[in-house]
Amino acid sequence: MKSLRTLLKLARRDVETLRRALADQIQRQQTVEDRILGHEATVRAEQQAAVKDYESSRAYGGYAVAAVAMRRALESERGIVAAEIDRLRALISAALVETRKFERLIELEDAREKAAMEKRENAELDEFATMRASRRMANGE
Repeated sequence: MKSLRTLLKLARRDVETLRRALADQIQRQQTVEDRILGHEATVRAEQQAAVKDYESSRAYGGYAVAAVAMRRALESERGIVAAEIDRLRALISAALVETRKFERLIELEDAREKAAMEKRENAELDEFATMRASRRMANGE
């Protein structure tokens, strides 16, 4: 069936689309991780500045509140990205199963066509042999 091959192409395209989306999310996850590391480095630098300077230590309280809020936002984003990565991986797994089903159906169809062709060839050979034998008998051989 030609439609199976079309469905297989669509399934493969879906898998590739999902893989690209997964790659984008993994890149996004790396960006979030980099932002978290940068934020932590900035907080450490501010803490050190607060220890060294009285004015910096007075301002650090307000900064600390903002830094905690930023950290929570980054952690939340990390969780959202991780959930999306898990979701995409599950979708890819399902799409690969679907793709494999179409591949298997095509393999079975090809095997049936091959068996039918071999059966036709054998029937033709049997008919040829029968005709040949009947000619020999008619000629008295």
